[in-house]
Amino acid sequence: MGQTGEMSTDAITLLPWAAVLSALGFFFAWRAWRAGDRAATVRRVGWGLVPWALWLVGGLRLVVRIGAAVADWAAGFAFRPSVWLGVGVAIIAVALIALGSRGRDKTAAAPDTEPGRVPRGRARKAAVEGRPAAAAKDDDLAEIEDILRRHGIE
Repeated sequence: MGQTGEMSTDAITLLPWAAVLSALGFFFAWRAWRAGDRAATVRRVGWGLVPWALWLVGGLRLVVRIGAAVADWAAGFAFRPSVWLGVGVAIIAVALIALGSRGRDKTAAAPDTEPGRVPRGRARKAAVEGRPAAAAKDDDLAEIEDILRRHGIE
């Protein structure tokens, strides 16, 4: 509806869509009521009222426009070779990022054999305190054993 209260042509043409969508919601509400599921009935009646609310506030026209824009985008997406080239490049990019992350994780988990390389986590703390990295692992196990002992698990 316009600002002065008159109905636009768009609003009138969308009225059947609001009625059909609403009827669909009410049909499923009726089925839920027949099945004895009262919560689903109330929920589906609410969904059945949504198309009317959208129609009254002009939101149904917005939904139709968004749907048309998505359909146009999808049609262009499916039939343009440059888009498929972009999809291929995106797949390669994601694969390279994943491979690079996996490689970084492996180097982080590798033993510190490189001279001048700063260790990470507890191994770094142990190195700063002047202990070997194996001592940090022993500290971890000692902490876990202490927690288990406090809870009566041995």
